[in-house]
Amino acid sequence: MGIDLFAEKYFDDEIEEASEFPWEHIKRNGYGFIRIKNPHYMVDGDEHEFFVRKPTPAERREIIINTVIECNGRTFRIPVLAELLGVSDRTVQMVLHRLERERLIEITPRKSRSGAQRCNAYRYIGPPCEKYGSGLTLKLLYDTKHDVGIRDWNWKVYSFAHNKVWHNNYPLCEAKFEQRKARHDYLVKNDLPVTTPENVKYIVLRYSYWRGEKEKLKHFLFSKDGSIKFPLFPLGRSEKISLYGNPLLIEFGGLEENPVVTVSDGETEEMFGIFNWFYENIIQVSRELDDDHAEQYFIVGDFTTK
Repeated sequence: MGIDLFAEKYFDDEIEEASEFPWEHIKRNGYGFIRIKNPHYMVDGDEHEFFVRKPTPAERREIIINTVIECNGRTFRIPVLAELLGVSDRTVQMVLHRLERERLIEITPRKSRSGAQRCNAYRYIGPPCEKYGSGLTLKLLYDTKHDVGIRDWNWKVYSFAHNKVWHNNYPLCEAKFEQRKARHDYLVKNDLPVTTPENVKYIVLRYSYWRGEKEKLKHFLFSKDGSIKFPLFPLGRSEKISLYGNPLLIEFGGLEENPVVTVSDGETEEMFGIFNWFYENIIQVSRELDDDHAEQYFIVGDFTTK
């Protein structure tokens, strides 16, 4: 694994750097942010000193399960694992106890010969597997050469403007699509089920709209935005909405582990696009209003857990 998580005692000292996990500073209670030293820093004009990744709670859970599988019943050091995941010891402990309640792992208290409490031993007891889920591990989390679709964090990229001013929202779409495509390619390459890595429950349609003279038509990437949120389940249903006077038909299909949402014209039933967790999830619709005027709207489908 590159860093020794196994120990006879519950240590809490400084962690030695290792080539597989290069960084300059480790911070406790890091809210899940992982800083990885960029191996190409200051090479060929690359000025990014660190990569910052932020695994989702579901990804973090999977990494912890696969850490337990790798430990194979041995004790490991929770403070080290917490540091590597950018969270507190308490967060890791809560996940471990939740996995015990789900009967995915077994936790065995250990004591020294004198009866003093030592750190617990952990063993995987879930469905037999070499790697759990999609096989996410600490090594993959810190591997800059292996893109498995874990979020590379950038606050500006991951935020929509909510002040109703003109802005460019494509960087958000592009960043999410690239990560989801990387996850799709990783799953297919490793012959794993193509299922969403999160327990998605909703789809948020974030829309932008422009209307005016054709010669002043704004590029669809720059606009004012709003959003509409729908529960994904039950599947097999449809809903109608009106977007700036244009009726849209929203149909919910696919599978529970991989939902598909179709957006069509509410009158002609012309299909505008299909939203799936692994797609780019962008729809652009342009219409002429008369010889001199046009309207244009841009919809992003964003799958969320809450």
